[in-house]
Amino acid sequence: MPEKRNYKILIVDDDKDILSMLEMAFLPTSYDVTTIDHPLQAYKMIENEHFDMVISDIQMPQMDGLTLLRKIKNFNGMIQVVMMTAHITISNTLDAFRYGAVDIFFKPFEDINEIIAAADGVAVKLNRVNSILHKLAEGEK
Repeated sequence: MPEKRNYKILIVDDDKDILSMLEMAFLPTSYDVTTIDHPLQAYKMIENEHFDMVISDIQMPQMDGLTLLRKIKNFNGMIQVVMMTAHITISNTLDAFRYGAVDIFFKPFEDINEIIAAADGVAVKLNRVNSILHKLAEGEK
């Protein structure tokens, strides 16, 4: 289990039931979770607030999740992105990883705890990055 910093997660899906289910799944964790059902507004939030991780659906109106993923990575490559989709294709799966997603989950979820585990894996990675940056900052003093 990673050191539990209060990493901020933004969950984006046009399906309010999925958002509610994921919000409930993350309740017992120490993650600070925000949900939103509109990808354009989600991107504005990402530009204006700090998020460590985004969990996004691929198939959404206004802006699909792969476009959102690319915009997030262009804005801040350190934001870790996990994708989810009910529309499984080789193309969107490969594109998700090509554009920088750290993981992808298919809906309906076989085990929602796998998404929590993916977030924990991202937290381990972020802890490592933060530790390295802290050591570098100490060395520059």
